[in-house]
Amino acid sequence: MSDKETDSDYSGYTLVESPGDNFDDNFRPQVCDMADLHGNAAARDRFINQLGTAMEDVGIAILINHGIDADEFQTTDANALNIFTTTSDEQKMKFVSTDCAYGEPYYLGYVPLQESMPALPHAVEAWEFDRSAFRITGEDADKALASWPDEKFEAAFRGFWHACEELTPQLGRALLRYLDVDLSLYDEDISPTNDVLRLNHYPPISSPVDDLASPARVLSHEDYGLLSLMTGSPIEGLQVYRPRSKAWSRVCTPADSLVVISGEWLRFISNDRFRACTHRVSVPRDPAQRAVPRVTVLYTLHPYEAALVKVLPGFQPKHPSISGRDFMTRVADRLSERCRLLTDQP
Repeated sequence: MSDKETDSDYSGYTLVESPGDNFDDNFRPQVCDMADLHGNAAARDRFINQLGTAMEDVGIAILINHGIDADEFQTTDANALNIFTTTSDEQKMKFVSTDCAYGEPYYLGYVPLQESMPALPHAVEAWEFDRSAFRITGEDADKALASWPDEKFEAAFRGFWHACEELTPQLGRALLRYLDVDLSLYDEDISPTNDVLRLNHYPPISSPVDDLASPARVLSHEDYGLLSLMTGSPIEGLQVYRPRSKAWSRVCTPADSLVVISGEWLRFISNDRFRACTHRVSVPRDPAQRAVPRVTVLYTLHPYEAALVKVLPGFQPKHPSISGRDFMTRVADRLSERCRLLTDQP
């Protein structure tokens, strides 16, 4: 758990969906309209307040009118599924990363099914790409293409990458405005960011939920980075924990919207003003939804290893400045310890 949160905040917290969990499915994430951010002063203030309060409350919001059209969404989702289903297992294994970043196995490349966390495996396979995997200004085009099992996928995801790359600074500066902080600090103290595109594939499940060893697809966690932008899915699964109500909520997303999720880096630089969103992915209750694949595409911002992570000016810092590498390692260690303590319980 984060430094500002107490044991009582997490009295209803579980790593995986459990029979005793308290659910509040009346909760709906705040919907934030990007058109407001580019509108008149009143509309802009409305957007900033909606996004800021959402990040303070739970750390999740729904973004609409973000500039990515429906065709781009459909193409992105289709290719996210295709990269997993049309690439052979043998070919996938050629892209498994053996490198460790931030002192832990933080992969860029293919992450095999159920190998994300050996002690409590996740039922998802993933593929992660950073800026060097795209044929964009300043990157080696030949090296970029070598990151993909087929070069058609680089072209397929480049448009979504660019759109998210343009959106995230706008959201970041809106949050700085909410904190009444100098907007130039986004570029001075936060940028450049280590941008990562993660593709998630949850294969179909034929077994009834009662026959599964665990309903978990991704364990409860907080993202490491600043903000994540994720495509929504019509397949049930995403759940968020709300410490104030000590309840989990299943999150449904409107078609063609983006899910904004706050991370530990945002919590840190805001001096704990913003919350890092606690979330997990579970198996759908509907057998028809379990029988089809679920895919999501997530664009997220991490600090570079050599970056200095520090609380923004204007606050009495609760946290000393720290390198990006040490910050990410500390977050990873805290999540691992949480898993160890919860799984050691009788």
